[in-house]
Amino acid sequence: MALFQGKMFWKRILRPGMKGRDVTILQRHLSALRYYEGECDGFYGTVTKGAVFDFQKAHRLRVDGICGKEVFALLRSGLERMKLDHTVADGETLQSIARKYNVPQELLITANRIDINKVREGDSLTIPVLRLIAFCSCGSSGDFEIPYERILPSVTAIAPRWFQLNADGNIQGELNEKMVSLASVTGVDLWPVISAEDLTDVLPDSKAYSRVIRNFSNLAALAARKRMKGLIFSINSLHEKDIYMFQSFFRKTTTIAKKRGLLSGIEMSLYNKVIPCNRKNRRSRLRDLRGITSIMHMIFLKAYKDPSEFQSPGPIISGSCIKTILNNLTRTVDFWKLVIVVPGFGVEFSVNADLPPARKKYGEIIEITGVSNPVISQVDGGESKAFKYRSSRMSHIVYFEDAESIKSHAELALKYKLAGIAIADLEETDPKVWSRVRVSFKVIRNGGGRIPSVR
Repeated sequence: MALFQGKMFWKRILRPGMKGRDVTILQRHLSALRYYEGECDGFYGTVTKGAVFDFQKAHRLRVDGICGKEVFALLRSGLERMKLDHTVADGETLQSIARKYNVPQELLITANRIDINKVREGDSLTIPVLRLIAFCSCGSSGDFEIPYERILPSVTAIAPRWFQLNADGNIQGELNEKMVSLASVTGVDLWPVISAEDLTDVLPDSKAYSRVIRNFSNLAALAARKRMKGLIFSINSLHEKDIYMFQSFFRKTTTIAKKRGLLSGIEMSLYNKVIPCNRKNRRSRLRDLRGITSIMHMIFLKAYKDPSEFQSPGPIISGSCIKTILNNLTRTVDFWKLVIVVPGFGVEFSVNADLPPARKKYGEIIEITGVSNPVISQVDGGESKAFKYRSSRMSHIVYFEDAESIKSHAELALKYKLAGIAIADLEETDPKVWSRVRVSFKVIRNGGGRIPSVR
């Protein structure tokens, strides 16, 4: 998205009939996003109102044709989406249209529910777009277990878990220079992750607090020199009693990042630790979460459980729970900042042995199924998968996600018009994922997420 780089002096609500430079700037932004097709004359007329109307509708904002706080916040965020609608011209085929937008033909067929032989002149086709972000746990040695050179061109961004915040406020870890180089060559954005499990202990300690702010400032300076996109704090829980302390901390780190030209993100768990699936206390938790989301540029919501979080065997991701949460969440927070993080691995439970649940890489799952040849069943509405097998006189049950289930989660993100979808562990994922998700949406590359010159 090559957005207009003009200054955004939006200090008033813009309505039909108004004139001014701020209207011109709005028209130019909407024109760059293909919502506005008129002349950028600074007059808020019928065409401008229609463009704002379409922009609001595309991003699930309140639709009234008036440019107010919601529209300005989205345009300033850099997470706005370009309008990708195509009217079929005389002589065009599905193949030529797919080539024009650099997408698979299957995407046009599935997104528009059409038959390959029924594309006619005048038909309107929608090209859905979404960010695809891959988390990974690669170290600093430069030795990769998977062919990143082949996968990176298929994603929008990659979030390597390079850094760890300890209870003393120190941020430990180092960059992987090979990954930085590969990302630069392929045009993939880098969002390094700071695992901050001890953040709750750090914030009340004034010395540790000052230390983490100083260390974060140094890390932001390094990330800016390496031309990274932003930094992500990964937290395990968000305690209600600490909510204002968290807000103050993230407000400060976001300001530091912004001064360096970086975006800021936060990764949190969807399951009960942040938003309960049941109704009890959900409203207050959503209100607390809104305070955090108003500060951060992107919110990464882990839609799965880690093995240590299981009390009993079950799917590592619950589609019904995600839908319930999103139905409530998208009415409360800026959902266009939200990215759903889904697992690319499995969890093994030992049924008749006192063993903790264990994470299984996709390759290990394939090896087990190849040897034991179990019956694979679909669970949780047919999205997740599971199978049983025996080894060393023990019974096991494995729940896992594959390309088809991850594709369904991607389609859910499109339905709710979220910012994107992320894969939890790049090196453990079904290799078919990348081809399947490309059938669901066009991956956004080198667009959105910029810091505007003036706030």
